[in-house]
Amino acid sequence: MKLREITARLEALAPLRYAESWDNVGLLVGDPEATVHRALLAIDCTAAVFDEAVARGCELVLAYHPTIFSGLKRVHAGSVVYRAVRAGVAIYAPHTALDVANGGTNDVLADVVGMTARAPLRITRPDEGVGLGRVGPVEPIARTALIERIKRGLSVERLLIAGPTDGEVSRVAVGAGACGDLLNEVIASGAGLYLTGEMRHHDALRAAGAGLTVVCALHSNSERVTLARLAETLRASFSDLDVAVSTVDRDPFTVA
Repeated sequence: MKLREITARLEALAPLRYAESWDNVGLLVGDPEATVHRALLAIDCTAAVFDEAVARGCELVLAYHPTIFSGLKRVHAGSVVYRAVRAGVAIYAPHTALDVANGGTNDVLADVVGMTARAPLRITRPDEGVGLGRVGPVEPIARTALIERIKRGLSVERLLIAGPTDGEVSRVAVGAGACGDLLNEVIASGAGLYLTGEMRHHDALRAAGAGLTVVCALHSNSERVTLARLAETLRASFSDLDVAVSTVDRDPFTVA
């Protein structure tokens, strides 16, 4: 199938107009008329991920984070962009467009915590009712039990926790990636726990002081869970497309 068929489906799932103004989303490298048989999904198209794509014979890397964020002045041998152009491998990035889309990154996180109804924490497109983060009710659950649920849902062994760990919560907020700037909205929402990727030290102190439990999974660990959902969608949309999730893509940080 043609690359443009796949990108059209991706843009229907996460319209590029949803992206933040500073972001760089969509087809970053590649020929829309190229034929694609295999696609590899990852959060970051690192050198290791690109090696895996080449080894698998993939003509497309769907990398959630943009490989190109701003204008390039040089493209040197050895860089991922150079290698992709030379190898004829396309790179597509949905990033913040997928974050706010219905069924996107933040809805997947909302499913992880068991959110039964949800609304954006911050509306970014009032005309369409979409926005960043999600907040909503969960069946009353002990904080410790919810933390364990999050570990299982994100397939991680450790989480960074700030604030209270005792008692129950019945309202939860989520924000994939670096969403500490949504803290005002989280506190105003009455959520008892906030799941995100990372948060600044002083924001974590303020959250804890407000009685809010902050759960940080590390940046990309809060996003990676959406790849499996996206892979399922692509397989259902294109029966002839071989779709795989990278086995080497991981957050650059570990907790030793």
